Amino acid sequence: MPNLMLTNYCNYRCSYCFGKDIMFPKNPRQTMTRECFDGIVEWVKKGPSDRIFHLMGGEPTLHPDIEWMVARLLEEEMQITIFSNLATPGAVKLAQKVANLPVDWVVNVNDPANWNDVQRKNITAALEALGCRASLTFNIMPDEDDNMWALEYTKRYHLNNNIKVGFLLPTYKQTNEALNDEQYTVVAAKVTRLAQEAAKFNVHLDYECGIPTCAFTDEQLGILWRCGSKLHSGCQSRLDITPEGEVIYCLPLATLGMKHYSQFETYNDACIWFEERFRPYRMLGRRIECATCNLHNSLSCNAGCLAKNLIDCKNIKL
Repeated sequence: MPNLMLTNYCNYRCSYCFGKDIMFPKNPRQTMTRECFDGIVEWVKKGPSDRIFHLMGGEPTLHPDIEWMVARLLEEEMQITIFSNLATPGAVKLAQKVANLPVDWVVNVNDPANWNDVQRKNITAALEALGCRASLTFNIMPDEDDNMWALEYTKRYHLNNNIKVGFLLPTYKQTNEALNDEQYTVVAAKVTRLAQEAAKFNVHLDYECGIPTCAFTDEQLGILWRCGSKLHSGCQSRLDITPEGEVIYCLPLATLGMKHYSQFETYNDACIWFEERFRPYRMLGRRIECATCNLHNSLSCNAGCLAKNLIDCKNIKL
């Protein structure tokens, strides 16, 4: 089911943010209304549904109505996951209020060495309240130390023992900081080391979409498999819906096309519409070697991020 962008405003200004093309301050600040939220909920209920909603931003805890939105989804017996950096006072308040309710949290974090005192206070207080309802996610940076702090925080706050890691992926317009091709192998080595250490704590890695299999050596892939952190190289996320109700395929491809949710009969119809239009580009790959790669040709690997694969393509029409 969809990723709902409750607001395009965030309290952070991360250089690597792949939502930059539609976020504030590059665009006017937007906040989803109750009417729009209600309309999307009813729209989702019309079709085949796994009854899962992801509440995102920007930073969703900055939305003044987020408590009402969570309550509304719980009334509908929807599964809820909130994607938050937990660095706002509102995040602490909401975390403490719903800690015992069936609401999961994916916590987008940077290295704690970069937190200021206020951020540290809010994040740790929220993690303390959420415990196993929260799991960490972060991007592996090519020029920073290995992320062993994530294992310490997972253990200290009794968090979910699955950590999701990602690579720095570009927007189609290349407005954010992203990995160059040479840095993929650097990050892959860091991921492998983290997976090995995580296994000692019974912690496993999951992966954001857009990671090509060939970033890893055969030996590294074997290590990940033995650690229970096997890589799945996919690029097919849930659709995102902006604060104004516009459906986009994913944030990095936001500038290539969007349609209001009301133009589709169901959420599933929207998925089909976008997938049919991007399908001709899926076999391009990110490198010339993709054309003869068995993993790519068997659809076991999507050759990484579709936005990265499309950057040199012109006159794309949806």
